[in-house]
Amino acid sequence: MAEPRAHFTVRWGLYMTLASVPFELPQRVTLPVEIPTLAGALFLAATLLQPQRCYGRIPSAVWAFFAFLSAFALSTSLNFLNDSGKVLHVFLLVLQGVLIFWAASNLLEDEKLAGGALFAFAVACLVRAALPMLGIGRTATTVWTGGERLTAFGQNENNAAMFLGGGLIVLLGIGFTRARLLLRPRLLVVPGCVLIAYAVVETGSRGGLLALAAGLITLFLTRGANVWARVRSGALAVVTLVMIAAFAYETPMMRNRLTDTARSGAMAGREDLYPLVGQMFVEKPILGWGPLNNQYELSIREGNRFLNRARRDVHNIIFETLTATGLVGAFAFCLGMWICGRAAWRARVGPEGVLPFALLMDVLVANMSGNWMASKLLWFAFAYAIASARACVTPVPQKELDSTGNASLTAVPAGV
Repeated sequence: MAEPRAHFTVRWGLYMTLASVPFELPQRVTLPVEIPTLAGALFLAATLLQPQRCYGRIPSAVWAFFAFLSAFALSTSLNFLNDSGKVLHVFLLVLQGVLIFWAASNLLEDEKLAGGALFAFAVACLVRAALPMLGIGRTATTVWTGGERLTAFGQNENNAAMFLGGGLIVLLGIGFTRARLLLRPRLLVVPGCVLIAYAVVETGSRGGLLALAAGLITLFLTRGANVWARVRSGALAVVTLVMIAAFAYETPMMRNRLTDTARSGAMAGREDLYPLVGQMFVEKPILGWGPLNNQYELSIREGNRFLNRARRDVHNIIFETLTATGLVGAFAFCLGMWICGRAAWRARVGPEGVLPFALLMDVLVANMSGNWMASKLLWFAFAYAIASARACVTPVPQKELDSTGNASLTAVPAGV
């Protein structure tokens, strides 16, 4: 029996949540919460109109993430709290992310709804990429290597690079790799891709640039079984990567930062930070130092050298879970990520193609040099992977290719 169609309010709640991702306002004055957090809360409220449709099926990854939240709470209770209000805030943000993941993983099985969600996110990223160039919300930070890192509304440059890179990958996906393309003719995708690629380079984020490259390579070099499709996609990957490399070279700020890393191995202090993180893990390996306590401790061990801040972010989502919740929490969180990654890999032969895997690669690689556990984009990427695997299909033998060179598709159970 087919699933009932999602209610209008539920659909648009999800669309608006994704459209809000590029519009965080860290320097807000009047709003008590971030715009994506507010949009996510409204979406979760809308899901109560159709609880069975949104929560009727429980992905196995949900249990892993709830186990992580339990470890989060246990580690918090066993460690002295430097900032209990902030810890509760982080817990609620991650809990909201898990609930969004749960609901979206069921809703996104609807291919049309998934297309609408992807389109909403891509358009929002296009708008966000254009705003600083128009002088709207433009935020510039001078760096010691020379030049300025550009973002908008005071957003963190690395976070901006992550969601803009995700927007570029989604834009290419809805124009080239999905079974049901949303943009025709395909050339309409090109100007938007150029705009977003340039905006990513302007952030000056080396990790964001690496994450985007990983996503692009995945998006184009693992697509389809048809030889011509592989050649065409590989050529498009090379052109896109060359374009981004050209932007990076022609932008003095980014060129200087990349040159500095190549010559000295400098990674904005991460090269000094990670050994300290390793020492902290060895001292408290089971349940860690407690959420946020780990960041206070890390700042102390670093000598409060980073802008004299009391807390120092770990800058790696795995290291964050290891130091905050120990092996117990890290195992649960990594298990959830592995389940979603396996689902994204299985979805390659489905109607969504390799797009779920490419988006997940971009987000996860970005989280290897940052910690964006509360990002709605991370949880959407997880949900999109699970939903796409459920709709998994297998191609027919090579001899049954149609006149366009693409294989006809026959649906099979995904088992996710």
